[in-house]
Amino acid sequence: MDVSSAISGSVHDFRIFKDRGVPRPVRKLLRLMGHVRVWADSAYEALPKYEPVWDCRINEKAKRNHPLTEHQKLSNTGKTKVRILIEHVIRRIKIFRCCADRGRKLSAIRHALYWNIVAGLWNRRQAETLGLTAILN
Repeated sequence: MDVSSAISGSVHDFRIFKDRGVPRPVRKLLRLMGHVRVWADSAYEALPKYEPVWDCRINEKAKRNHPLTEHQKLSNTGKTKVRILIEHVIRRIKIFRCCADRGRKLSAIRHALYWNIVAGLWNRRQAETLGLTAILN
């Protein structure tokens, strides 16, 4: 849906979210949808504070001397089953080596172009798998 510009891997994911926010086209789409459910990893633990209207599904962590209850473990398992689908998409995109490796002497524009092409190829493949190619043509 959206591919952001390349950022150094040393920058924390939530820092990028706080600095950039949600891109305008994505925000418009979310507004049209009404109810928004977000499946995020533990890097976005503070997300509900920044976007209180979103239904955030983030795995709970055990604290020292306070292990997770059976209900929390079961809840985390359900959240993980949804998150793994996203992780598989990321893995499939990284199979294209231009998106997995560090680009030496590669401009940000060209790097973004590579990611857009690979994301488009992946979306096309998924559309064919689901039988939605008539929509794309």
